[in-house]
Amino acid sequence: MMIWAILVTSVAAFAPPSAVRPSLALHAELSTMPGISVETGNKVFDPLGLAQWRDIEELRATELANGRSAMLAVVGWVWPQVFGLWPGGSVTTTDPIAAISQVEPEAWAQMIILCGCAEAAKVNWASGVDAKPFFDPDALFFDPAKVYPADPAGQEEMQLKELKNGRMAMIAFAGLVVHHFNPAAVPLLGDLK
Repeated sequence: MMIWAILVTSVAAFAPPSAVRPSLALHAELSTMPGISVETGNKVFDPLGLAQWRDIEELRATELANGRSAMLAVVGWVWPQVFGLWPGGSVTTTDPIAAISQVEPEAWAQMIILCGCAEAAKVNWASGVDAKPFFDPDALFFDPAKVYPADPAGQEEMQLKELKNGRMAMIAFAGLVVHHFNPAAVPLLGDLK
């Protein structure tokens, strides 16, 4: 296996530069998307050059979806440890990993159905299917709560905020998981499990 990895990396070293580096047109297309800020050195954030192999819009949509999930995950991880558990529930621990096995199967089914309904509405909207009450043919994307600003400056600001919060949440969730299994690895988290 080790020899295979060495052969693959050595073959990649002899690839022509155009196959390894994103083109200038791709870089220009990336630079028009929200996400360029002081945290990324005021340049496009694609350290692994993944945009040269995949659709940029798909990558951004995936980043936003993962960021939104991470924001919910961080709140779900920290909330019980700071504010306590909901009364009368089947979960008796604030340890997030141990709590997974204490959640009743009916609750898991409800969560899966809720997520499935939201995803189905999003897919229906993207394909143009009239999925009332969420369908709005004039909307640029799936926004059932109508929280997206109408003015371009507000739109750009909101997109950048969501992207930054999502990126921070992904890093925070990774830190919480590492801290759970190795408490000395992440400073300043204290007694969080």
